[in-house]
Amino acid sequence: MAANDVRWTPFDLIFFDCDSTLSSIEGIDELARFKGKEMRVSVLTEKAMNGDLDLAQVYGKRLKAIRPTRGQLKAIEEKYWQTLVPDAREVVNALRFLGKQVFIISGGLAEPVRGFGKRLGVPPENIRAVELEYNELSGDWWRYHDPGTRNRQTYLDYNDESPLTVSSGKPQIVRELAAGKHGRKMMIGDGASDLAARSEVDLFVGFGGVVARKKVQEEADAFVKVNSLAPILPLAAGIAGYARTIGTEHQAVFERGIQMIKSTNGDVTIKHDDLRVALANTFITPAPE
Repeated sequence: MAANDVRWTPFDLIFFDCDSTLSSIEGIDELARFKGKEMRVSVLTEKAMNGDLDLAQVYGKRLKAIRPTRGQLKAIEEKYWQTLVPDAREVVNALRFLGKQVFIISGGLAEPVRGFGKRLGVPPENIRAVELEYNELSGDWWRYHDPGTRNRQTYLDYNDESPLTVSSGKPQIVRELAAGKHGRKMMIGDGASDLAARSEVDLFVGFGGVVARKKVQEEADAFVKVNSLAPILPLAAGIAGYARTIGTEHQAVFERGIQMIKSTNGDVTIKHDDLRVALANTFITPAPE
């Protein structure tokens, strides 16, 4: 097949990171802000996300410093929603309209990530994050079933056996979620722990719209620099997906994504020549008349 005949191949299973990808915040850092420990915790988060420290070295330290309550985690869910990355909701809705299976894999805390994902329309069984245990004897423990009492329950421990508490754990979660499902896999994320899943997917897309991390930008198959998830839609769905959105509420976000791919500002970059040619043939180079 001639190079100018190659077209971009779409994907079926779409895996998103949460923090600094679907939402512009790092949930753990926001929890630290509640306790006045943002500086201490954010330094650890940044080192882990950049790949300078393994997540296992910082996970327990951050939680021990913060000791969040259930109520504070609920506030983080709301904060996630208030800080959606531009076009995140529209892209997820369009992917679901096109029949793609959407997943969230996060090293964040399960309660806020799960609640946030549910609001985005991602099924709970497609969401993985780190579960916490709470001190059920804290606060007015004898009023256990009272919602206010539950909100005041404090952090006791976390599931340190979760693969998501180590930097190399996301590949295992991708395998588990993809088991028994057919189709090509794409992962989108900003950090080193997301990049680790590259071995388990057909395309890893680094997202630098919130934070551009050097290691991710250098090693990702594709990199989105612009602060929007719109380019993910054409990358995931291809030209056939675009045809299906014409005349629907999803056409506008698809076309925004195509324009960002076409941009000469480097909003979207592709590492490998064959993928770059396929993308250009599909969305950039006009078809011959």
